[in-house]
Amino acid sequence: MTAKSFTEKGKHTPKHNSKHNDSNKKRKHPSSAPSSASHETPANKKRALKAERQSHRRHASTVRPAKEIWSALRIKSNDAATNTKLCTELYGMLRGKMMEVAMQHDASRMVQAVLQFGDGEERLETVRELCCSNEDGNKEQSSGGGGVVNNLAELCKIQYAHFVVLKMIKYCARDEECVRLIVKNLKKQMTKLAVHSVGSRVVELLFATFSAKSVAPLKLELYGPQYALFATANTPTDTTAKGNTPALPSLASFIENNPDKRESTVTHLQSIIQKGLDKSLTGFSYFHSLLSDYVSVASPNDIRDFLCPALAEHSLHLISTRAGTRVVCDCAAYGTVKERKKILKCFKGYTRSSLLHRDAYLAILRLMDVMDDTVLVNKMLLAELHQNPDEKKTEDGGDDNEEENETSPILDLCLSDTGSKMFLLLLISKDDTVSSNNGKSTKKWLKNLDPYEIEVLHRNPCVIENEESVPTSKKEEETRRSELLVYLKELLVGVCTKHTEELMRSKTGSKILLEVCAQFRSEELFSAVVEACIDSMKDEGSTENSESQKYSILEDPIGHLTLKHLFLSEAKSDEDDDEESLARMFLSKFKNKLGDLASTNRGAFVLSALIQVPSVKKDVSTILKGNKKDIAKFAKSAAGAKVLLESMNAK
Repeated sequence: MTAKSFTEKGKHTPKHNSKHNDSNKKRKHPSSAPSSASHETPANKKRALKAERQSHRRHASTVRPAKEIWSALRIKSNDAATNTKLCTELYGMLRGKMMEVAMQHDASRMVQAVLQFGDGEERLETVRELCCSNEDGNKEQSSGGGGVVNNLAELCKIQYAHFVVLKMIKYCARDEECVRLIVKNLKKQMTKLAVHSVGSRVVELLFATFSAKSVAPLKLELYGPQYALFATANTPTDTTAKGNTPALPSLASFIENNPDKRESTVTHLQSIIQKGLDKSLTGFSYFHSLLSDYVSVASPNDIRDFLCPALAEHSLHLISTRAGTRVVCDCAAYGTVKERKKILKCFKGYTRSSLLHRDAYLAILRLMDVMDDTVLVNKMLLAELHQNPDEKKTEDGGDDNEEENETSPILDLCLSDTGSKMFLLLLISKDDTVSSNNGKSTKKWLKNLDPYEIEVLHRNPCVIENEESVPTSKKEEETRRSELLVYLKELLVGVCTKHTEELMRSKTGSKILLEVCAQFRSEELFSAVVEACIDSMKDEGSTENSESQKYSILEDPIGHLTLKHLFLSEAKSDEDDDEESLARMFLSKFKNKLGDLASTNRGAFVLSALIQVPSVKKDVSTILKGNKKDIAKFAKSAAGAKVLLESMNAK
């Protein structure tokens, strides 16, 4: 009875579940059964609508299979033969339709692929088609009046199509015929393209890729219509000659020969520059060059009234190029106090990177040379130099020895050819002079600058106010220099004390060491120089050191000259006997080694300078008297020994 009831219950339960499942399936069946309506999802409808729209475009039957070839062509694992075959097939499909296809935002990449992967003939034919270089086609367009006047210029202005022109410039720059076609079709279009939000990218790559000679006629169009005519009349006809064709003159030279054109040229440039500023084109190098050309012909008052207010807050974008840095320097030289402060604030946090840049360092030098507010200069520019660029935040209570052994924050600047010039301009007075071998005296600070830097950092910039020349800076140069030097004194003395040997072996660092020792004479500095000489002699010949460290400082090509000039500087100075003397300190340490130093050429040069210091001349002569015969014998083959012998015999 129990078993039977159990069996009945067991049979009853599955039967109930089966009915329940069947009822659920019947409910789900209408929605889960496949039908034609189920394929009409929103995503599929969008795809169908997109395909429908694309089918109505021009050359839709060509573009669709061309996309498949392009997809296979852009696979990076393809070999050269595969790419050539695919590109030839793609070029055959697009030939005669390049212009219309390049205008389409989803198809222009296929024309770009032909320019990138095609051979020379395919590229040339593509350029010809896009430029409409066929003479018959040009005649038809000119006679019909309904065709496109300049297809290439129109491509440059379209957001997606301009990438075709960029590829054309990049991959056809070595083909003289392609370059000629591109330049020819862009003539009389530069004033519009140079200030176009999209076309400016084409102009940037064009001037950066093509040779200056080939794009000179295009560049002259930016100066005004009269220059475009001048370029057409003077364009060389012989394209095969190399170096024989005369180059087109610069804007400054043209204005110098035609002063009556200055006013119209300045007005035209101002209109183009203003349009470029409205489009935020200050990041393009060709725009920097245009600004530099304007500065070269504009008066200081034009720069002050028009350019300075517009560019003061964009200075950081301009210093990436040599031309842009020149513009910032002139804006700082002729700008008002308010505009100079705006320029100064742009450089906050970028002092070190600017000083290490190949061009931007000039802007820092110019600002420090004309800013009257030295407190603000220290706050915005010099304060950054008190911290190491790679300095890590340490916990409180760090080891004091680690701080003592820490690298000086201005060591990289002192060893840099560009960064060191800031310190040299602050250490050397503008009134100091040096005499050359021919007896002529020149300004000492000019010896550390090249002609271009001297031209940019010209002294006493002035503007015209009430028909009088008025300096733009009121503070005296020497006062400004001494105030700024106070902020850097501790850093300069510290780097010369901690890294004496590195500075003595460096061409740029040795100049700073010489000036610091002359400006801030101290026992600490002189002791560091002598200890560096002693330590280098201990490590001489060590294989662990690099090639430049094999010799001691007294035998180093730059180090021995540094020591020599230190002694000569002390010999020319009028120091008292009570003052600290590098010569006396050196003699006390190397008294027993002077004979060995005289036996080497570079060591003899150092001793020839040491013996000229009045305070040690008698002692050095007495010590070397016993080696005079050896020095005289050595003088026959060594210039250093010959100079030393002459110094010993001099009264």
